[in-house]
Amino acid sequence: MYNKTTSAYFLKFGKITDSFKKNKELKKRKFKITNKTIASLYAYSEDVYVETVDGMAIVVIADPDEAYKPELFVIHRNFKIDQGQYFSFITLTSSSTINLYTPNKTTRTTFNTEAPIVYEPIQPKLMISEICAYYYMVKSPGYKFYGESHRYFELTFVDSGELETDVEGTNFVLKNYDLLLYGPNQYHTQEITSSEPCSYLTIIFESDIQNYESIINRVFHCPREYYQILDKFVKMTTSPLPYAKDLMISFIQELILHLLQYDLEEHITKPSTPIHQHFENELLEEILAYINQKIFEPLPVDEICDHFSISRSSLQNLFRDNMKVAPKQYINEAKLAKSKVLIKKSEYTISEISSMLGFNSIHYFSRKFTHRYNITPSEYAKKIYED
Repeated sequence: MYNKTTSAYFLKFGKITDSFKKNKELKKRKFKITNKTIASLYAYSEDVYVETVDGMAIVVIADPDEAYKPELFVIHRNFKIDQGQYFSFITLTSSSTINLYTPNKTTRTTFNTEAPIVYEPIQPKLMISEICAYYYMVKSPGYKFYGESHRYFELTFVDSGELETDVEGTNFVLKNYDLLLYGPNQYHTQEITSSEPCSYLTIIFESDIQNYESIINRVFHCPREYYQILDKFVKMTTSPLPYAKDLMISFIQELILHLLQYDLEEHITKPSTPIHQHFENELLEEILAYINQKIFEPLPVDEICDHFSISRSSLQNLFRDNMKVAPKQYINEAKLAKSKVLIKKSEYTISEISSMLGFNSIHYFSRKFTHRYNITPSEYAKKIYED
């Protein structure tokens, strides 16, 4: 994050001013800046003044006693550079133009930096150019897909159950909340060998991912953040919003970026967790476990507050900051997710499941289920055994 020349940090090098415009004794020179890298800084024996004409630029500046430690400031408004300060400019845009005002009799000295100073623009390192296909499937025990290969990336995320996949002779088993990415032209099969149905999301996409060898042919157990990204992706698949498809692409791009730095995230974030966040994580895990235990009972938010001796507002903040949903919404989502598991087992009728999970009526349950999954409970039950 760069400071600006208008910040207090710049005062040790100069200050914001327009007073020089009235001084007719100053010599004005126009410079067009196109470089993103510099290896030299310059100092003048008198104060000099900088005026931005076009574009955006950074002033690289250093105290003469610490010329080897230059600081970078984004140019904001016109400013003075004190005599003796070493400085130069790097453009932020494709090019930029400045006017430099100097006294006629000033002298200039040069300082060569120990290493080049480089501005690295913020640009994407990978792009998802197209989502070719996506589908959510529920397959019964004994299902087998005999395999295919294609030139695209393919992501498989298991929502519930267990899925076996063979990738060019190597076998992987994906369980709840596991994810695997197939690389381009990799032949892969999928089958369900357990006694339970399996539901999973498949996304096929085209991308320019470089050095993807570290993230293919590897089972990732998704932390909560990854699952939330996929959940947002699924919600956008049925959204009428004009940029829903763009958001779908951005969510997959975000997920792939997380996978590419998965090991670094694990290494960096765990040791540096603040005490307060650690406490929140522990409390949240206990609350989520409690909700799961009470899934077949009516569970008012006040009951959770009483059980954990926490205020309603604190509970709301805990869920908002960590789960991005309100507690009541999370409970409803958990009950609906549980209903999918019960429907897969085919041991209860839709009406019985609605009653078991504490919904007021089967019509209310059906409406909530349909709104959440874009399919009615009865249609979902039929779909499980289509294959």
